[in-house]
Amino acid sequence: MSKEIVEDKMTQLTELLGDIVERGCADELDSEPTTDFAKECWDRFSEIYSDPDFRHSYYTISSCLEKYDPAQRDSLPVYLDRVVEVAEMQGDSAEVRRTARSVKKLLDHIELECLRLNRMSQVKRDADRAESIQMEAIALNKATEKTEKELDKRVTGFHEQSITILGIFSAVVVGFMSGLSMFTSGFNKLNEVGVYIVSFYSVVVGIIVFDILFMLIFFIAKISGHSLARDVDASKWWIVSTWQRYPYIYWFHIFAIAILVALVILQKTMT
Repeated sequence: MSKEIVEDKMTQLTELLGDIVERGCADELDSEPTTDFAKECWDRFSEIYSDPDFRHSYYTISSCLEKYDPAQRDSLPVYLDRVVEVAEMQGDSAEVRRTARSVKKLLDHIELECLRLNRMSQVKRDADRAESIQMEAIALNKATEKTEKELDKRVTGFHEQSITILGIFSAVVVGFMSGLSMFTSGFNKLNEVGVYIVSFYSVVVGIIVFDILFMLIFFIAKISGHSLARDVDASKWWIVSTWQRYPYIYWFHIFAIAILVALVILQKTMT
């Protein structure tokens, strides 16, 4: 048999399978194809398999079945089985037996191919489901890591805040107690040395207490990872850089020194 004849018969066979699919997409739960349509299919199969040397190509049939969806593929064995039943009613001639045998081989191949394709579809669905679960697990893992980092940051921040609060409280207590002690000893001698000297002494004590508190809070801030400095550009001159970063320190000392100078002037004026 020439290649052209084989290709022509395979074209007729694939067209017949396509017509069967388009006529109903029946499955095991649907009603069987009508006798008239089954008889029409049998006549076309008889023409296709009329040459005893013709054998349908499994590769071509498999490629054809891959184009159909699962419902369409599952309908083909139902139609072909009905065609076989029609063949059994056509008599017992050699031609009928040969054609029926060829249709049964085609039916067997289509059933095996449908089973293979359905299993491949199931594997693909399972693989897609596994991939989806994996993506969800990865997203959940990232969310968990993010939450863990946020909790670690909060815990670290809590420890830093605790250290800062305790350190500031301790510094305030120490500074307040030392300043109170100095102020008390100074006011006890108010009658002996005069108000200007005591005021001068109090301002000096205030400067000392302020510096002590500032240094304590400065070191506490460094330990806890914070800074008391303003966020400004650094200067190449140290004095300018510290003035820009800690201006309140300089202003306090300037104000305190101005008070001391005024107290000295008042003391000399009143004596």
